Amino acid sequence: MPAFKQFFWKHWYQYLTRRIGSAPVTFLNYGFLPPEGETVKLEPQDEINRAAIQLYHHVASGDDLADKNVLEVSCGHGGGASFVKRYHKPKTYTAIDQNQNAIAYNRKAHGALGIDFRTGDAQALDFPENHFDAVINVEASHCYPRQEAFFRSVHRVLRRGGKFLYADFRTVADEPKVERDIRAAGFNVHSKTDITAHVLRALTRNSERYRALAHQFAPRILHPFVEMFAAVEGSSIYNMFVNRDYIYFSYQLSKSD
Repeated sequence: MPAFKQFFWKHWYQYLTRRIGSAPVTFLNYGFLPPEGETVKLEPQDEINRAAIQLYHHVASGDDLADKNVLEVSCGHGGGASFVKRYHKPKTYTAIDQNQNAIAYNRKAHGALGIDFRTGDAQALDFPENHFDAVINVEASHCYPRQEAFFRSVHRVLRRGGKFLYADFRTVADEPKVERDIRAAGFNVHSKTDITAHVLRALTRNSERYRALAHQFAPRILHPFVEMFAAVEGSSIYNMFVNRDYIYFSYQLSKSD
């Protein structure tokens, strides 16, 4: 089952990237929209992706990343990497994904920013021990068949005192295992925040746009599946957030000094 899960998600995202082609679809996350609405001042060209950017901003703001060496695990189409590099000003930014098509896309779309995009496995990070000041992971780990290996690998590549800034969702039944695996990997938990309502507000606001994108980039036979994948209003995943069968959380973690 773990092998099938990894096979499915790897090939699904490669297929999705091929369908998107060169179109400027740089975010695939569900977004973050608290009651106050705006949480970061954006350049005009970034406004269209405000909700998705605000999820990255919420996560990245867990540490001062200025002049630090940062790794993003599972960077997707690179929109979050672009935002963090431009707005949070890290010294270096390395971004990996197992989707080779996405890495090729990112090198073209975001190549001018000096981000080091690489193909890599989240569960076996190919970097030296104590290498990064911070690691970011946004809405990706639910796809990993070996969650505990991912947390251990992040812990290994972080320097002493480094921060792991993390956000994702799980079912109510599966959510407690996340924290058990985090602690078993050796992390200190500085904060854990339930952001389900904020994510749901973003999904509601953007549902028609996501539905239109799903119809644009997928053949008609796949429209129901892609709408569910995008969690548009009325889909089964959207309703799971409404009913709190899915809980979306963010963590600020550190490696012990």
